[in-house]
Amino acid sequence: MSLNCRQPPVSIRLELLPGDRLPDQLQAAHQFGFDGIALPGRFLDQWLRPLRECHADSPLPFAGISLGFNGSLLNPQEAGRRACRESLLRLLDLAAELDAGWINVPPCLIQDNPARITDAGGFASLDERLDALLLDQLPALGDAAHERGVQFLLEPVNRYESNFLNSLGHAARLCQQLNHPAIGCTADFFHMQLEELNTANALRAAGGVTIRSPGEATDPAGRPAGRPALRHVHVAENTRVEPGPGSLDFRPGFCALKEVGYTGWIEIECRRLSGRPEEVLPRSADYLRRSWHEA
Repeated sequence: MSLNCRQPPVSIRLELLPGDRLPDQLQAAHQFGFDGIALPGRFLDQWLRPLRECHADSPLPFAGISLGFNGSLLNPQEAGRRACRESLLRLLDLAAELDAGWINVPPCLIQDNPARITDAGGFASLDERLDALLLDQLPALGDAAHERGVQFLLEPVNRYESNFLNSLGHAARLCQQLNHPAIGCTADFFHMQLEELNTANALRAAGGVTIRSPGEATDPAGRPAGRPALRHVHVAENTRVEPGPGSLDFRPGFCALKEVGYTGWIEIECRRLSGRPEEVLPRSADYLRRSWHEA
């Protein structure tokens, strides 16, 4: 197999960057060697005005937005689900305004949705019931994302943070069922180390899922071109610090991403840093690029 060896762009979460002012943080990301900024939806209120003011002059693009919506699409009450959909539409509007390419959506985080559906109802399993509820709501959200030129990405997270959508394969199957050009999924190496028997194999399997629209153009081999279901990648160490100082070896997973022709962003999405950002963030960006080259 001919591997795609192009180095994916590497982004950094805004809240991890040093600086008292947003322009200083953006400049730091540029100096540290990053290619883009990922925006933390939970904290957007404190950054929204300066983001709008700095957008046109930012040295780096705003790659996308994670979280920032209210509640869950799987709230037991329709009023709660409707409120979530409305907040997602507002988030899509903001992403379009800031030229951010995607919004990242774990469908049912425990901390954001304590009132959860816990029984299968008339379905064979709880997952089937939740799948059906999600599949009923996502086409309209996908249409809204498509109209705004934004990708709507489902992110599986570990069982300690959600009782639903814990595996990358599950997310890829939902994308395949939806077959919507604006809906894809995110692979998170931190969550995958807790949920997947083999991260590289899970990436290969998900990377083989393609969204093909009727009447779409064909590739050079005459097959429908389509779009991959796997469109974004999060990376963090085993303790959820920046990649590099811990025990995770990212090369097998990166090799799998090369094999499936992955061309999206690789985002450092960690909860804390192992040292001073001026020291550890440039080192982490270099480590990721070196690991991709060695994979």
